[in-house]
Amino acid sequence: MDNVKAIFLDMDGTILHKNNRVDSETADVIAQLRSKGFKVFLATGRAHNEIHYLVPETFEVDGIISSNGTLGMVNDEIIFKHSLSFNAVNEIVSRAQQQSIYYEVFPFEGNRIVLAEDEAWAKSLFDAETPPGKVGESEWTSRKESIVEKVDWSSELPSTTYSKIYLFSTDFDKITAYREQLKKDAESLQISVSNSSRFNAETMAYQTDKGTGIKEMIEHFGIEQSETLVIGDSDNDRAMFEFGHYTVAMKNARPEIQSLTKDVTSYTNEENGAARYLAEHFLK
Repeated sequence: MDNVKAIFLDMDGTILHKNNRVDSETADVIAQLRSKGFKVFLATGRAHNEIHYLVPETFEVDGIISSNGTLGMVNDEIIFKHSLSFNAVNEIVSRAQQQSIYYEVFPFEGNRIVLAEDEAWAKSLFDAETPPGKVGESEWTSRKESIVEKVDWSSELPSTTYSKIYLFSTDFDKITAYREQLKKDAESLQISVSNSSRFNAETMAYQTDKGTGIKEMIEHFGIEQSETLVIGDSDNDRAMFEFGHYTVAMKNARPEIQSLTKDVTSYTNEENGAARYLAEHFLK
């Protein structure tokens, strides 16, 4: 790892706790790394405009790759931006409605959108305080928060640019089948398909993922692929692991995710495992 110059961090399950927040220890380690000349980036499935809610006020990074490689920002400058086609957005939402799969459509600007005709059903889906079955607490909390604070209930989908669509079901078999069908239709719909848990699916612009986002970001900074380190925990980090040179999985990642990487942290996300790993290897 002697030649590492750029560090890319996933958020959910990596630097976020189950309450969907980054704590001060992680922010402090990132600040120390940057003071030593390392470039530190976020590479997340989260939308860019929600990240500031999840981090301390003092939190700073060198750039943010959001919506699974769709948008790259350095400070307030857009480095790259890849939008879903409006026809694809309408088709994916229509399929979700037909199969009673919850969806959130993410414009590049403003709140995410759910059609008003689905409001009553969508709100009833998240009535329970605790997640049903094997749904993760973090994902369940995020959905309950978004229903209240981050969703606009619209009579129709406005003709604008969209970064991604998030899709969710508590029925594992249903969401798995839906995700696989989207993957089969990826070329005709001109979409990429990923998931950050076993109970969701996310669609982005065609041939766009965290790996392509990292590639575009390091090209902007003149950093070589061999100078990258990436840390993640879930399925939507697979592309990041395929591209990154030195790859690290979180202790809380599933075994099949850990098998993709060169190393595994000694601590979980709840224990600030990513920050402790970076401090051990780069700040001693």
